[in-house]
Amino acid sequence: MVVMSRFVAVRRRVDWALILGKDAPVPAMLDSAAPAELAALIAAFDELLQLEDADATMRRAAELALERIGLQRVGLFLLDAPRNLMLGSWGTDLEGRIVDEHHVMYDLGENDREVFRRATRGIPFTVIDNCPIVEQQTSETNVVGRGWVACTPIRSARASIGMMFNDTALTGDPPDLGKQALAAILCSLLGSVLDLSYGQSGQGRGARPSAGHPLVRQTVRLLAKDPSLGGKDLASSLDISLSRLARVFKAEMGMSLVEYRNRLRLERFQVLLDAGGENLLAAALAAGFGSYAQFHRVFRALRGTTPRAYLRERGHWAHRTTTSAS
Repeated sequence: MVVMSRFVAVRRRVDWALILGKDAPVPAMLDSAAPAELAALIAAFDELLQLEDADATMRRAAELALERIGLQRVGLFLLDAPRNLMLGSWGTDLEGRIVDEHHVMYDLGENDREVFRRATRGIPFTVIDNCPIVEQQTSETNVVGRGWVACTPIRSARASIGMMFNDTALTGDPPDLGKQALAAILCSLLGSVLDLSYGQSGQGRGARPSAGHPLVRQTVRLLAKDPSLGGKDLASSLDISLSRLARVFKAEMGMSLVEYRNRLRLERFQVLLDAGGENLLAAALAAGFGSYAQFHRVFRALRGTTPRAYLRERGHWAHRTTTSAS
């Protein structure tokens, strides 16, 4: 319902044809399609949403990193925060084939913590030089040289869930920042899918993931696919009342539906900004915010700073380099 103030004067028409007459322009819609690589990645998101098993989701994400982004080698690790460990899941060997790496783990190191910290400041991936280049085998880890490794946190709106590592040991090519930005988007999407399995407890594969309330699982998936959805849209899609959805969601997730959605939008904003440059408005709208004013208000409330100040800080962090291995 539109609420009208009794002080508003009679409205006047501002149709182009009325104010410009025969000089009124004929609108031309510009092509706003996403780049082919990004469009393919978003399409692949539907595949991840259909997978109920979290481990199958991790394996498919590793495959997508190779197939849709063109990364040469990847390794996906889950964060086991209570035990201060990073647990292996799926990766690739020196032939670029997907291999099971559930048998490996390592202590969470200062470099990992720094990568996670940088992510909270808007740096969605960090490239670290002079790292051991390794191949994980069942009974041993083979070190085949040294080089750069890109570290991309897998994060949800609630927590850090894990990390994707990738390198170019197959060719020795330098980092491709365009591909790394797409990897950050994949990790953001993956984090949303895994949120109900690992996001709240911070547990890895060694612990049994929670199935989550069906309504909440559906809500998380709907928002992951379209963060612009409002509470009424979500409730209508699930055929329940908004008040019931809000109660169930907060009980399951530990935060309100509105806060979760806003955090998800900000996470998505960060990776989109990195993928597309420094156009704040474009990234904010693509992340699901309805307007720049809404984005600015939410950003300041959750980040404690303005978007412009964030951009300056983001530039500062982006130019810091970590050079030692974990």
